[in-house]
Amino acid sequence: MKLILSESQLLHEWQLRFFPENTAADYTMERIDGIDAENILKARMEDWYRQLLHNGRMDMLNPIEIADKCKVTVTPEGNGYVTLPEGTLRVAGIEMEGWSGAAVITADLTGRIARLQQSPYTQGTAESPVAVVSGNRIDLYPAAGKLLSLTAVVDVPGVYALDSAALATITP
Repeated sequence: MKLILSESQLLHEWQLRFFPENTAADYTMERIDGIDAENILKARMEDWYRQLLHNGRMDMLNPIEIADKCKVTVTPEGNGYVTLPEGTLRVAGIEMEGWSGAAVITADLTGRIARLQQSPYTQGTAESPVAVVSGNRIDLYPAAGKLLSLTAVVDVPGVYALDSAALATITP
């Protein structure tokens, strides 16, 4: 199930997993040794969430549609590129009018798929399109038409978008 949580809601999920014996709502826990347990937990939560966004399995995330925020620029060679909106961390899927399906997406600029796009003889085609992600730019091989769909993992401050299965990866 896809979830969109506030900081306090995600912190509550973390507290349930870190302090399972403290689930009663009628009392609070206070430490007198100077350690701020809540802020330590918040820092761990933020680190966990950043790691999840950048490296987690795509099925544990909640990619959103951003095609309406992107514009395809076509190059003279018939390829194209898209500049991603601020906060976009990972591309989950991309489809264009004229393509027979979704593009193969790679962010490995030194990998085989990306290197094949350097030659017009080995570039992606409408039958097997390729999208090479580099920073906030996606190079499209080929740029066949209108952008139909572009789903991506986007970091929105104060909003924690994830699949409920990701909560199982929280470990004390």
